This record gives sequence, C-alpha cells and structure tokens, in this order.
Amino acid sequence: MITTAFTTLCWKKLQPFDRLVSGALGRLWLCMGLLLGLCCTPLAWADTPVEMQGLRVERVDNAVTISANMRFDLPPSLEEALLKGVSLYFVTEVDVVRERWYFYDKRVAHAERHVRLFYMPLTRRWRVNISPRPFSAGGLGMSLGQSYDTVDEAMTAVQRIAQWPIAQAADIDADAKQNINLIFKLDLTQLPRPLQIGAAGQNEWNLNLNKSMRLVLEPAR
Repeated sequence: MITTAFTTLCWKKLQPFDRLVSGALGRLWLCMGLLLGLCCTPLAWADTPVEMQGLRVERVDNAVTISANMRFDLPPSLEEALLKGVSLYFVTEVDVVRERWYFYDKRVAHAERHVRLFYMPLTRRWRVNISPRPFSAGGLGMSLGQSYDTVDEAMTAVQRIAQWPIAQAADIDADAKQNINLIFKLDLTQLPRPLQIGAAGQNEWNLNLNKSMRLVLEPAR
C-alpha cells in the first residue's frame, strides 16, 4: 500500500512535466518534419516573382498614403506549411528619402507593415493580422485581424495595401526631389529557427520585391 501511494504521488507530480515535454517535443517534431520536407523537395521552382500593380501615392488629410497590390502566386510548399500549422509573415518597408547634391540622401520618413497569415484547422478558416511592428516583438496586441473562408480571400488581404500612411504631410517638401524605396518580402526571421535554416536555401521561399520610384503626390479621390 505504501508503494502504491508513493507511485501515485510521484505520477501526479511528474504528470505536468510530462505534458510540457510532450508539447515541446510535438512542436520540435513538427518543425523537423517540415524541415525535412523542405530539404527533400527538388529545387524545381525559380524565385517566386512579385509584381506591384496599381501604385498610388496621395495626401489624405495630414498624411501621405500609399495604395498598391502585390501580385504573386502562393507556392505549394508555403501553402503546405500553412496547413501544417506554420504562420507566414510578410513585411512591407517604405523609406521616403530626399535627394541632396552635397551629401547623402536624407531619410525623412520610414514605415513598416507586418502581416501574419495562418490557418485555423478547428474552424477551417484563414486569419490575417496586420501590425506596424514585427509580431515576434509585439505579439498580436497592436494588430488588426480578420478571418476568411478561403486561402484566396486571405491572400487578397495580404497582397492589398489600401491608403497606408507612410509619412506626415509636413515632412514632404514639395520643392525637393524625393524618392520612395519600397521592399516587400516574406519575412523568414519570424519563422521557427529550424524552418529559417531550411527555408533559406529554397527558391520558393525567396519571395521579395525591391523597388525605387520618384515620389509624386496624386490628388486624393
């Protein structure tokens, strides 16, 4: 009887630890499985091309905003990762710079747009969260989120930028030559560490756009 009571007591104390280890091992096995899948996939794809359409820069109230559509097809390996519970992170960075003949160009404004896309298997719906800073740093506290029935609807939300404020109107000098430097990419740094290593060498995961253009303000609609 003493032995039985001792065994039961030890089991009750160790059970939470077992659950903790089981959860950690489960996450590790998920990452390792995806990593093996990445490494074993033939490199048949080129870098995923991204095209920017419908660019519009305009002044809205006291802000300078940008609207555009980032057009690209979601590669099969990325959709497979989503269905296995991996969140994908997309980031758009914009710098507004003023040309100076006597020195380096001056950055007068900087803005970031972080988008998290993930699949919810219990409801079979797709979720998109948008935040001004990386989710690894701020979580979901500062983000706006919406759910969608299909991956195509969710991807439309990921790709579409609508009147996103990138600068204060007071920072823009109408008489100066100013450019916009825009970067859009799949942010691998916010993936689990094992996936960062595996995805870095896979062309399908190399999804990015780097574009520079003259800042021309259009009248607000």
